[in-house]
Order: sequence, then C-alpha cells, then structure tokens
Amino acid sequence: MAVLLIAEVQGGAVALDATAKALTAAKSLGPVTVLVAGQGVDAGPVAALDGVARVLVADDAAYAHGLAEPLADLIVSLAGDYSHIVAPSTALAKSVAPRVAALLDVMVLSDVTGVVDADTFERPIYAGNAIQTVKSADPVKVLTVRTASFEAAGAGGSAPIEAVAPAGDKGLSSWVEDKVVKS
Repeated sequence: MAVLLIAEVQGGAVALDATAKALTAAKSLGPVTVLVAGQGVDAGPVAALDGVARVLVADDAAYAHGLAEPLADLIVSLAGDYSHIVAPSTALAKSVAPRVAALLDVMVLSDVTGVVDADTFERPIYAGNAIQTVKSADPVKVLTVRTASFEAAGAGGSAPIEAVAPAGDKGLSSWVEDKVVKS
C-alpha cells in the first residue's frame, strides 16, 4: 500500500515540522510519497526527511495561496496510485481533505492520533475526553493527523524529486488578498 502525504505549505515554504510529524504517522502505513504543491516552493528539505520514498512537486500559480478547490483536484488526479492520503491537521488540510474524500466518495478521518493498522485509526471525541477507534473499509483512506501526537521524522533521506503536471484550475475560487496582523 502506498501513501500520499500532502506537505503543508505556508507563505511559499514547506512547514517542515507539521509535515515531518505527519510523515511519522504515514510511514506506518506504507511507502510514502510527499506532494508539495505551491509556486516556487523548495522541496529539498522534504526530500531529506527519513522515510520519504519520493517527492512530487506541483509548481503552479493555482496552488500559490492554498485554495482548497485546485489543490483537491490535483490530489484526486494522483489518488489512483495510493491507498492512503494523509495530511497534517491544519486549516488548509481541514478544508482540502473533506473535498478530496467527497470527490473520491469515501469518508474523511479527521484528527487521527494513532494508527492501529492500515484500516484502523484512533481519534479523540467528546472534546478529547474519549478516544474513538475507527475502522474504514473504504478503498482509499483520507485522513488528517494531529501533529502533536507524533514525533517529527528525522533527517537522513535522499528521495528523488519529480515534477507533476498541475490538474488545472476550474476557477471555482480565486485568491483576493491575505490580511495578516502580527503583534
């Protein structure tokens, strides 16, 4: 079973900590391919993580601002080769993963805190007061993982980096601007 891990990209760079922690969860499911989608994003640090089999880079303006619609289309276009699609539980992943799951007609497993086996996962419920064990019979498992529950994968890898063609932008949404206030 092969795993597609969606790298977290923020501000034009890979959020290596979140991606490395999600990689730890993904490695227990099978060989991991990491997808880095953005514009002008350096995938080198991801390729250097231990446990990455290969890195796919989708470099296109459609992925520059983290819009869910074009990113979900890209992931679905690649999904046929993978049994699991994994992403860190971030704002971006929480908007993309449900879209991907819906397009694949499978359920999304959100906020996974433990991997029991390839079909069985643990996740918190009731505001974290109980842990639910979920077994999925779906052909493709789409899941987000709580990064605080996993150690970051270390360095030491040298995965090949390959370019993938963008899936195209259907124009369902467009980026207007980012307004960020720092204090």
